[in-house]
Amino acid sequence: MNLKTLSATALLLSAVACSQEQASQTQEASGRVADAAQAEGQQIQERLDPAVPVGPPPTAQELEQERFNQEWRRLGSFQVSQPSPTPVAPQMTPAQMTPVPIAASPTPAAPAQDIAFVQDPRFGEKMAGTNPAVIDTMPVRVPVKGDVNGPTVLKAQILLDRARFSPGFIDGRWGKNSEIAVYWFQRENGLPPTGEIDEGTYRALAAAGGNQPALLPYVLTAEDVKGPFTPIPEDVYDQEKLKCLCYETLTEALAERFHTSAGLLQTLNPGMKMDTAAAGQQIMVPNVRQAITQDTPAALSKLVVSVKGSYIHAVDMSGRTVFHAPTTLGSKYDPSPNETVKIVGIAHNPHFHYQPKLFHEVPDTNPEANLQPGPNSPVGVVWVALSKKHFGIHGTAHPESIGYSSSHGCVRLSNWDANDLSRQVQKGLTVEFVDTRAETAEGTPATAASTPTR
Repeated sequence: MNLKTLSATALLLSAVACSQEQASQTQEASGRVADAAQAEGQQIQERLDPAVPVGPPPTAQELEQERFNQEWRRLGSFQVSQPSPTPVAPQMTPAQMTPVPIAASPTPAAPAQDIAFVQDPRFGEKMAGTNPAVIDTMPVRVPVKGDVNGPTVLKAQILLDRARFSPGFIDGRWGKNSEIAVYWFQRENGLPPTGEIDEGTYRALAAAGGNQPALLPYVLTAEDVKGPFTPIPEDVYDQEKLKCLCYETLTEALAERFHTSAGLLQTLNPGMKMDTAAAGQQIMVPNVRQAITQDTPAALSKLVVSVKGSYIHAVDMSGRTVFHAPTTLGSKYDPSPNETVKIVGIAHNPHFHYQPKLFHEVPDTNPEANLQPGPNSPVGVVWVALSKKHFGIHGTAHPESIGYSSSHGCVRLSNWDANDLSRQVQKGLTVEFVDTRAETAEGTPATAASTPTR
């Protein structure tokens, strides 16, 4: 073999060896990428497996104490901007700006109605004994503030719901959740932000809600009454044996569908045995916004969660709040001042992973449990996983507790608000926490400067 042949052979062998080494390195690199992707996927899957501490809802006495707590007025997020000098039309998408009643087909906005107002400082109304058939024709009594209840409050709460400034649980009685929703509606519409209903605010709400009646007749369907309806035991290990954490009664299912309480639903249908109602029977229900059933991500810039203010906002690209809802953040999950995380996944009808080690009052040696989905799941009907471990936005089995303090849970909303919000967000969206417990009462963080936000 001559020198040229030896040189060519050496070069060929060197090239083959180099190619094999490069292939090996490429394979190793691909393996690392695959492993990293698998690890990231596993982390996201774990975040989509809700495992947060949950507990019993607040007592009736605790709820009553929280209902008129005015500390929210001192928080920074309520003071960072002034309303527009003149009223402006809400700049929402058509789907956001035209809420429709639950019906066979969407109902277009009706012409503006001539609303009769009565100035009544004593607010001489009560829900008890009111004939539901005349609620829509009754004059609106203003101002609405303080511990009052009655048809005007009921109508205002329904209008807030339709305008997507949710008061949460509609019960015909005024309180902090309704007051804060009004405050933000006023701020976004160039009205003096008082948190109280006056004539101008009510007219603006009626227009935003499509000038629709407050109540609607609804005919029960076979699907409504068939269930299944399942008693939910208190013990988590007994809950694990259930095939579904379903509604317990027809009344509960209907109340949640129409964003209200079982008590108010009964008030609107006196003498009716709701739990044993049959398909074809007609009931009166609040004319709330239509539920979003398909994923329709909106053009949002971020979500804002106020820890001490007990609300969540969806903010569009122009900086306007296009969705507001009361929320509760468990005391064990306190973010740092002005902390920002991102949405990493969304799970509808999630299973719930019960982990005793997350409960300080439960021995770590207790067995874990995996609960089936359902509206009475500890995280309700949806789990929006966040990039911070054990943080998520979710529903609840106890909508009456939303907006009030809690020692358990994460970022909780009513099931209806959680569902609608989850259908309009997507992975990667920023979630900003403000008014955290680490901030002072005046809204200035103890460790960071306050950042103006909505």
